[in-house]
Amino acid sequence: MASEIKHLALTSLAPNPMRKLAKYPFNEDKIAALRASIKDVGLWEGVIARKKGSEYQIAFGHHRVEASRKELGRDARIPIIVRDLSDEQMIQFMGRENLEDYNADFLVMLESWEAAEEFLARHASKKPEVIEVARLLGWLMGPDHPNRFNMTASAAFKASKLIAGGYLERDALKGLALRSVREIVERVTAQHEMLEKMGKRTKRPAAEIERSKKHSAKAGERVATKVRKGEVASRDIRGQVDVEAYRHARKAERQSPLFSMFGKTLADQIARVCQGDVIAEKFHDIKKALHHLTHEEDVQVVENIALQCEHAAKRFMSWEKTFSKPQLKVVPLKQIGGRS
Repeated sequence: MASEIKHLALTSLAPNPMRKLAKYPFNEDKIAALRASIKDVGLWEGVIARKKGSEYQIAFGHHRVEASRKELGRDARIPIIVRDLSDEQMIQFMGRENLEDYNADFLVMLESWEAAEEFLARHASKKPEVIEVARLLGWLMGPDHPNRFNMTASAAFKASKLIAGGYLERDALKGLALRSVREIVERVTAQHEMLEKMGKRTKRPAAEIERSKKHSAKAGERVATKVRKGEVASRDIRGQVDVEAYRHARKAERQSPLFSMFGKTLADQIARVCQGDVIAEKFHDIKKALHHLTHEEDVQVVENIALQCEHAAKRFMSWEKTFSKPQLKVVPLKQIGGRS
């Protein structure tokens, strides 16, 4: 790909036409950091653009250009790497720029995903497949897995789908890191899938399932707010989405299938603890070492494990007594038939 470095006036530079600055404005913190860097060491050659008519469209380096405008003045000239780029390459640079430079904020990655989807849709008769969008952006597992997209693509796809469906507000994900968004949207998506399967199996009204899906998504938004405030750790996000979804549904006027889903998930978690999860595997490893203990400290550790197991057993026994004989509320048949 032939390229040359030109010193161009900032007034001649235009943003990537695939970007939507009104929806995804500049990150002011990033611009402030770049301004400080420009003041200290100057602007390094890293902005890439293509010639289009009388202007140059930026492919890579939007924040550097904006920082230069604010620090050097709009009439300044800066070094630009000029290349002959296609629209497809402009999208690819956009995906690379967002992924490499702003990994702390998920929304800039979502911007790339939506732009790539829109670009592919304009050149095809049907909506592009997830792997096609990921391949265009280069968001794949690696050269050994050309048909598997990475977690960035997975999170962007699911977030975009929930937003387009009217379940999530875009701003609810603002300021969140990729990992946090991935945990939220994957859990909400999984809940939606479970609710849809439950609706088909139990023949619950479609409106009831849809209300529950809305409750689930609102739970995701509430957890996102708590993550931003530092109230929920990454490892607890999925479980917290479950709890919030059920709590919200419990306060609703109408009965929700979220209760059944929440209860089944809890029962499955208990089963894993008792049968074959990581804790059980650790128990087996400790058991193998029991006949080889030589230090008093190790013996005390094992005794503490036994004590914690005893406490856990008592807690589970208490809950077992609470749940062993649930009382069914008698509801008139007419009331059940009239529920929607």
